[in-house]
Order: sequence, then C-alpha cells, then structure tokens
Amino acid sequence: MDFLEQTQFHNRICDTLETAMADGRTVDAAAVRAERTCAAGQWLHGEGHRRMPGSHLHLHCLEAHRDFHRIAGQVADQINRGAVADARRAVRNGGALAGAKADLAAAFRKLRVAMETSAG
Repeated sequence: MDFLEQTQFHNRICDTLETAMADGRTVDAAAVRAERTCAAGQWLHGEGHRRMPGSHLHLHCLEAHRDFHRIAGQVADQINRGAVADARRAVRNGGALAGAKADLAAAFRKLRVAMETSAG
C-alpha cells in the first residue's frame, strides 16, 4: 500500500467536508463513514492483516483508520443537519476530526517504517 497516497486521500476527505461547509452543500455521510471501501481499509482488512497478523502496529493503524472514518462520518452528519458550527469545531486544530486525521497519518507512518524495516 502507498501510505503517503492514502494519507493524502484521507486529507482530501477532510477537504471535501470543509468545502461542503463553505458551499452549504450536503455530503454522502455513509460513503465517508465506510472505512472498508477505501484502499487503505481494504488493505488493512486484507493484505495488511495477512502480512502482519497480531502486530500491534497493524492493529493501531486499523483502529486509527476506523476512528477517522467514524469521526468524519459524524462531521458529515453534522453538516447535513445544518450543525455547521459543530462540524467546524471538529475540523479545526484541536478538534476531533483534526486529531483523528493526525493520528491516522502517524499510524500510517509507523506502519510504513516497520514494513520497510522488516523488508529491508
């Protein structure tokens, strides 16, 4: 899996949510929440699980990914309900989604380094 590409993909989810807030548009909350449908989710639940069974780094990454999509889905729900102020708080630095995005990026980085080290 290309961890940098997946970090950027998840950052774009946040950008999409921010754009929806700015434009007053709704978002597909179910699609945002679907953590097993993006490439990272498919890899984490498939090949990543097979390559690193029982690995704490893999489990941490899986949980960070799941949390990111859960929180992003909550923000999407807030946007769709018109609770834009709450959604903005979640996206800002120190907010729930900003924290989940940072945690996911860190988990991707740690897993990438571990895989490069074990392969090398």
